[in-house]
Amino acid sequence: MDNVECLMEFGLTRHEASLYVLLTLEGNLNGYEAAKLSGISRSNTYNALAGLVDKGAARMQEEDTVKYTPVPVEEFCNNKIRH
Repeated sequence: MDNVECLMEFGLTRHEASLYVLLTLEGNLNGYEAAKLSGISRSNTYNALAGLVDKGAARMQEEDTVKYTPVPVEEFCNNKIRH
């Protein structure tokens, strides 16, 4: 089982899981950067990033543009297990 499939076991969609992996590898990204690097359409990327924030897997950072930063894997997994 790969990382994306494992994350889907924690309730993330395939796009959310793919973007979470991307964020953990690349660091803070805005929606445009995440879409370009992932190959996911921009509209699906923004929806998936919003889902990551709602599910506690990412945080929004307001800078010149809104950037998304991943919650550390251990923290995200522990929170999901606790709930």
